[in-house]
Order: sequence, then structure tokens, then C-alpha cells
Amino acid sequence: MTRAAGWEADMARYTADELIALIEDLTAPRLTHYVEMRMVTPVISDHGESYREVDRARVQLLCTLTEDYGLQDDALHMVMSVLDEMHGLRGEVQALMAALAEEPDDTRERVTLRVRQRRGV
Repeated sequence: MTRAAGWEADMARYTADELIALIEDLTAPRLTHYVEMRMVTPVISDHGESYREVDRARVQLLCTLTEDYGLQDDALHMVMSVLDEMHGLRGEVQALMAALAEEPDDTRERVTLRVRQRRGV
């Protein structure tokens, strides 16, 4: 088993009922609606559907946006799309920074200077 697969196996998994019990504003119809809208996707296995920790956090956010801010489906899609894009960009920046950290000092300094020039700093 790979390290990633082992890590995945150790992550918390929740059934729909457990998720509903954990999240105050979550109901079975609401969870079904979020799944149907593809805002959250359960993991399908021989043991049935389950939700990962990231799904729990995502559903909690969806419920908060729905209950506390009154967002409807179109607005939820827009907000979640922007958050997903930001998360992806964050990963790209982290990978770029890690790669840059492995470069020689003169390369890092040259790239830092160019970035500052482009930003006008």
C-alpha cells in the first residue's frame, strides 16, 4: 500500500446518518440535495456510501451559507466554485514556492525581484 493510500485509509469516514448527527442544520433531504447538486460527493465502496472529513467540513460550510446567510442554490454554487478555485490556486502557489526553495540562492533572489517588479512593490 502506498503512503497516500494508507493515509486515506486512516482518515475519518462518516455515514450519512453520522454526518446528519454531527451537523446541526443538516437533514437527510438537504444532504441528498447537496449530493444531487454535486456540491459534495460521497465515496462509494463495498460498504456503501461514506463521507470524508473534507466532505464533513464542506457540508458544514454549505449549511452555514444556507442557514446563516440565506444563500440559494445558484449563490452556493458560485461561492463554492470560487472557494474550490482558490484552494487549487493555493496548492499551485505552495508547489511553486517549494520548487523555488530548492533552487540556488541567486535564482531565488532573481525570481523574487521579478515578482516584486511585476507587482509594483
